[in-house]
Amino acid sequence: MKDLSRRIMATKGPSPLRIVLVVLGVLVCISPLVLLARLIANQPTPFAIVFSLFAGVISTFLVASIVEWFVHRYAMHKSKRLPLFRIATELHHNAHHWVHYPPTRYVNPEQINRPSVFAAGKNELCQTTLTRVLTTASHAAFYTFLTIPILLLAWVVTVNIWFTVSMVSMAAVFIYLFIRLHDAIHHPGLSWLERFNWFWFLDHHHYIHHIDNDANTNFLLPLGDLLMGTLRLELTAEEQAKWPSYAEARPEGIG
Repeated sequence: MKDLSRRIMATKGPSPLRIVLVVLGVLVCISPLVLLARLIANQPTPFAIVFSLFAGVISTFLVASIVEWFVHRYAMHKSKRLPLFRIATELHHNAHHWVHYPPTRYVNPEQINRPSVFAAGKNELCQTTLTRVLTTASHAAFYTFLTIPILLLAWVVTVNIWFTVSMVSMAAVFIYLFIRLHDAIHHPGLSWLERFNWFWFLDHHHYIHHIDNDANTNFLLPLGDLLMGTLRLELTAEEQAKWPSYAEARPEGIG
């Protein structure tokens, strides 16, 4: 495991060629599923329905991992031009990462709050219940807005209602978990998700991302990080000397 970690850590970011190869590889993997889903679209047999649902789940997992990687890396950390993505970068990279939840203050046991979408200064937290609700809704709307074109394409290509319903359902689950899990990580003790071992793996995975914003870009589905070469399993000696350890960042205990 340590050899794997060192090898992965040596790759700081993907080359354009690697990005193209990963995207093409994912498309090649889902193409047989999509093709068969289209061929059996009008067959009301149990096999056709079950396979379509299964194909939708697998396709969503693969596509969502890559899309999450792109959106988190480029729209929420590096965007300076497109208005929507520039606001996302201001709220997420600037305000979330380096104002409210830097590595030295990774968790906050108080009420869940977010940088307000409606404030003139994007570093300001929501001040009212209404702005908290609307800001949370805007996060869900942002992810939904990016997801809808993919779901429409799935329907146009397959014309398979079960395949499309499966993808829509999985996308809704991913969006819900993305928001709830992120809240649970930064506000310990407030969520039932902490009872699962995978929560603590993703928590540690995310803590490394808060120190190295170019690493562990996937929050929920680390497959994209593995394929793109941005997965990291541990901190460097320099980072350990500069920042709190994961155990120190989680003073209330690790599951």
